[in-house]
Amino acid sequence: MKQRLFKVFALLLTLIAVMSLVACGGGDSKNTDLTGTTWALSGGSQGDTTVDKATLETLLGGEMTFTFAEEGKVTMAMSGVEAEGTWTQDGDKVTVEAGGQSNTMTIDGDKLLLEQGDITVEFTKK
Repeated sequence: MKQRLFKVFALLLTLIAVMSLVACGGGDSKNTDLTGTTWALSGGSQGDTTVDKATLETLLGGEMTFTFAEEGKVTMAMSGVEAEGTWTQDGDKVTVEAGGQSNTMTIDGDKLLLEQGDITVEFTKK
């Protein structure tokens, strides 16, 4: 049962990552300016089941990062492939747009969270 849950989680996580590729710390999160920062995949969860960074990187084929540049430009990299887009920030909400698609992430302390249903993908500042 647990193995099946991990397979489902891996499939959903891969779909989120692919959508991001095609589409696309610390202290008080409302005052965190992401400009000039890079955030790397650090873990995830589905419901009460957590998955560590090493496992996720194995499933995805390598590191996954978001680099937030000036003038609202963002680069998302995964397994040696990069995609560029734009980003905006409103308080603790960060919206990344590329290829006509949009994903909103939440800054939570020193974490950047991408949530879809009961799946959460977590990034930390490099």
